[in-house]
Amino acid sequence: METPEVHAPHPHKPRRRRDREGLPRWLELSIAVTALVTSVSSIFIAVQHGRIMEKLVEANSVPYLEGGFSDITPEGDKILSLELLNRGVGPAHEESMRVSVDGRPVRTLKQMMQASLGPEVGAKAYETFEPSVAANRVPKRFIAASQSQLVFKLPRSADPQMWDLLARQQSRWNVEFCYCSVFDECWAVHGRLNDDRPVKQCTRDEATEFMP
Repeated sequence: METPEVHAPHPHKPRRRRDREGLPRWLELSIAVTALVTSVSSIFIAVQHGRIMEKLVEANSVPYLEGGFSDITPEGDKILSLELLNRGVGPAHEESMRVSVDGRPVRTLKQMMQASLGPEVGAKAYETFEPSVAANRVPKRFIAASQSQLVFKLPRSADPQMWDLLARQQSRWNVEFCYCSVFDECWAVHGRLNDDRPVKQCTRDEATEFMP
């Protein structure tokens, strides 16, 4: 009588732990880490792009204000004037201006003439030119890019002899001013060479501000 053949049970290999969808644990962690790195990278790129765009906008809004005295217009007319010209790409907000004769500040066009020609002759010169003076007496001036603003002008036709005498004093005159961009970046301009330097803000001193 044959004995029935008995098969020994085969040992089962342990199965790796899987998540609910049947993915290996290591693959689940890899996907999570990859997603996290991608999110962080996207945020970093977005922040950097925002900073670059902000700098680009600021670069396209930088003013460059120049100012000085002149005794002739581009058309060749004999006019003694003080004018501000914005050669930058953005608007300029001129917040302070000082005019001096031989280093001493003057507040008005009359004081400027008196400091240049003497009290009596200067007062007479102002009386002569006053009816024909064109002056911008606002305390602050907003100047668009590639635009200019007049501070004052004196036509020679009002009194040629007195005008010539006054025009010869230009080497004694100096103008200083301070202006800011729309982003509150400010520059102070000193001297005849329009040498500007960055400053934190423009400060007005009403005792020396020039108001023609």
